[in-house]
Amino acid sequence: MSRRWKLLRIVNDIPLKFKFLIIYLMCVLLPILCINGLFYMQDSKNTERREMDNLRISLDRVGNEIMQMVNEGVVIGNAVSADRIFNEMLEYTYSDNVAYYEEYDSYLRDKLGQYPNIYPYISWIGVYTSNPTLSNGGSYFMLKSNDLQSEWYQKMNVNKDKVTVTSYLDTNPMNPEEKMVYISIIRKLDNFPDLMKFPKYLRIDIRMDKLLELFDKEHNYLLIKLLDEENRLVLESAGTYKSVEPLLPTLPVSGDNELVGLPGKSFVRPLGTATYVLNWRLAGIPEGSRLAEERKGVIYFFTWLTLISTIIPTVLIYIIMHSFNFRVRKLSKHMQLVKNERFEPITMYEGKDEIGNLLRSFNLMTEKIRDLINDVYKLEIQKKDLELERVQAELNYLQSQVDPHFLFNTLNAILVVCKKYRYEHVTEIIQNLSQILRRLLSWKEDLVTVEEELSFTEMYLQIEKFRFQDRFHYELSVDESVLAYRIPKMSIQSLVENSCKHGLQSVKGNRRIRISVERAGMNLLMKVEDNGIGMNSAKLDEIVQSLFKGEDNGKNIGLRNVYRRLNLFYAERSLFHIESIPFEKTSVTIQIPLSLIKNQEEACGHV
Repeated sequence: MSRRWKLLRIVNDIPLKFKFLIIYLMCVLLPILCINGLFYMQDSKNTERREMDNLRISLDRVGNEIMQMVNEGVVIGNAVSADRIFNEMLEYTYSDNVAYYEEYDSYLRDKLGQYPNIYPYISWIGVYTSNPTLSNGGSYFMLKSNDLQSEWYQKMNVNKDKVTVTSYLDTNPMNPEEKMVYISIIRKLDNFPDLMKFPKYLRIDIRMDKLLELFDKEHNYLLIKLLDEENRLVLESAGTYKSVEPLLPTLPVSGDNELVGLPGKSFVRPLGTATYVLNWRLAGIPEGSRLAEERKGVIYFFTWLTLISTIIPTVLIYIIMHSFNFRVRKLSKHMQLVKNERFEPITMYEGKDEIGNLLRSFNLMTEKIRDLINDVYKLEIQKKDLELERVQAELNYLQSQVDPHFLFNTLNAILVVCKKYRYEHVTEIIQNLSQILRRLLSWKEDLVTVEEELSFTEMYLQIEKFRFQDRFHYELSVDESVLAYRIPKMSIQSLVENSCKHGLQSVKGNRRIRISVERAGMNLLMKVEDNGIGMNSAKLDEIVQSLFKGEDNGKNIGLRNVYRRLNLFYAERSLFHIESIPFEKTSVTIQIPLSLIKNQEEACGHV
């Protein structure tokens, strides 16, 4: 047996309610949970990715605004450096302070003082020079020893570029004992080679509170850290730019632009691509509460989605399966009652679906069965009894017709022989006749074995042989495997008698008759053939029609008896065929299905 059929047998053995449970678990609940789980995972990733993209946009927005401040400061430095008159005044050697202040009031004061008013992110702008004739104050300072030792000055000298953006700690002008974090744009004023007698440097300090305002705008999304070129933490959200501690290196940055050592996701972007901010970075650390709220919202949504997509199908499937299972079990229970011959209808609302049609058909069937039992069955029993009585009466009638006819022919043959041979050779014929008479007088069974039928047929043939001597020959061809089969009594003998009386009696020469009994496939085939006078087609058709119509015209008694008895015993499933050629031959063939025939052993076992 193939695996497919084995699997079907296993499935067919599972009770119906467990089949429904398996269908629900494997085809409904599990796919819903798996699909919702996959969607949750994908949506969580998409939400996190989208949130990270938004955070990067937020970080880029802060970085762009800071770079706008720095670039504007660089533009201011370039403009100041390109002003030759301004550079000449810084390069000029003043005779005294009076001369300097005259120039200061007339030009220098407004030259730099205007920028903080125009650009609010500039906290201070000034020039440092080594010209000893300038007086310290306002926006102009002469380089002193402490300035030369300052961090910004050293970084500016190390850097070969004209512009340097740096961070450092310096004294708070409002509180000399306090240190402040500064971010300054340093520009070398060296555009004019002929004005390089005294080194000059323009310093623009960016307001740290403005940077904190930028950071605070994104505080709902990011904790922002500003890292300088040495990877030191300069400023961070919700922090302060006033400190008494030196700037400390922050956490290292990985190859994926993330801060190493921080919990959760973080990312870093360069502040800009210009050489003066090449190593400056902005680090963004997502606010845990926002991401947690996003994840919570996703979990909340998919929890409700899973509950809705599970509960509603579960309720619907339960209702449908309960309707199906309940009615099928009800039908199965009543089918068991039918098996025990209890034809009770199913009293419930059947429904209009296929199962409802099945229930209505079952109720209609049980109702009709009850009607058949009450009305038809008893009537059929009476009809069967009447039919059996009629068949038995007809068999008795046929038998009563056979006996006198056969006796007349036999006695007539004995009379002729006795007259001719003066009674010397009648012993054997009388013995055969006595056995045949005894058989006719003791008609107890309608069915006899083929062997018994052929035995009595051969007795009759010996009588005919005795009658015609050398002018009569007969031949028996019998398959020994069919000798035990039971057939209607005198089926073959009546045909032989008919051949001898009507076919061979008028023949002048040798008379021959051949009898064959054999098994042909799933049928028993019996054939009687003679070389008598035969008959034309018209007469043959007349005989056949009379047999089929059951007409009793007093002729062909032997053929009619055999034909009607075969129909009675085998319900018209046997074959009775007559073939005749005038002055050549006549043959009668009987074919009976073996499935309708019992052999002698089966009959004895049944008894």
